[in-house]
Amino acid sequence: MSKPLIIIADTDELYLTNLERKFLEEFDDQIDLEIISDADYFEKRFETPLSVEILVVSEKLYSSSLQKHNISNVCVLVEEHDNGSTEDLSVNKVYKYLGIRELFNELTYQSREALTDSQTTENITRIISFYSAIGGTGKTALSIGLARCLAEKHKRVLYINSESVQDFSYYLENKTGLPNEGYRALKQDSGHMYENIRFTLRKEGFSYLPPFNTTLDARNLDFTIYRNIIQDAKKSGEYDFIIVDVEAGYSRWRIQLLQDSDKVMLITLQDDVSTNKMRYITQCLDFGDSEKYMVICNKYSEQKENQYFQSELQAKFSIKEYIDKIDTPLVTTRQLAQLNGIEKMSYMFI
Repeated sequence: MSKPLIIIADTDELYLTNLERKFLEEFDDQIDLEIISDADYFEKRFETPLSVEILVVSEKLYSSSLQKHNISNVCVLVEEHDNGSTEDLSVNKVYKYLGIRELFNELTYQSREALTDSQTTENITRIISFYSAIGGTGKTALSIGLARCLAEKHKRVLYINSESVQDFSYYLENKTGLPNEGYRALKQDSGHMYENIRFTLRKEGFSYLPPFNTTLDARNLDFTIYRNIIQDAKKSGEYDFIIVDVEAGYSRWRIQLLQDSDKVMLITLQDDVSTNKMRYITQCLDFGDSEKYMVICNKYSEQKENQYFQSELQAKFSIKEYIDKIDTPLVTTRQLAQLNGIEKMSYMFI
């Protein structure tokens, strides 16, 4: 079977080098990649009919004559933001100066099936947990924001909230809770928990298990259902990421969810109370894998003293990202996804 042909053409050689490196990192020898920086050679290369999976071409080199070729996807790199499209070839316009990772996602999204078929490596679902030592850190808003942000970057995302009292419907368009048949499905101990409740999942960019209207105790359920759902969903291979909102506090079931995770985002505030609580948690958790845990400082204000930064914790578990405090209430998942700090956080995973 022939490899998908990808041609990237732009007269900016430095720009081409960075984009070429990203394609090679992701696909290695699973694709045929051509890089063209000379305008005359580009014109000559397309003198005879070609079959191309993806043509990425600068606006200066693009012309309507390309429509005579068999090109599955044409992406025109534009130097000004433009959501429109050209009239021929169903061309996609992509802003040239996106970050390389985001640009790569946009360029490959339309051809994802052909490119996925060319890869021999298995797609692995990653579990990202959000956890804090104290309530009120904005953990739920950040976890939902990241779920939506990754989904907008064409990733398949499942969001699971495991808190005792769930109020994340505040950010959702559909604010109704899990239907009664969902609770009945959770009680079916068939060893396939995810399959049991799959019909209840909803989607608002990302997929999510609807919020529970009551506590688990009231439904005669225990917290092991979350672990079972997460593990079964991971085995299904249907998601790139499973984002888990783990309830603040310290207990065996919470720690089990963190141990199962590939990444744990530890959410803290900059005040003294939050810092002291984080100090306690760092003494209880196993931080042997330093790459697994990442400290995120939420609701950050430069005008206030940063107690965490001044503590000994910064030397051991440094803050990886700051999310600025926002005075205007954010009420939708889209607004959360657009936060600068969440955008930057998403690039840790793509």
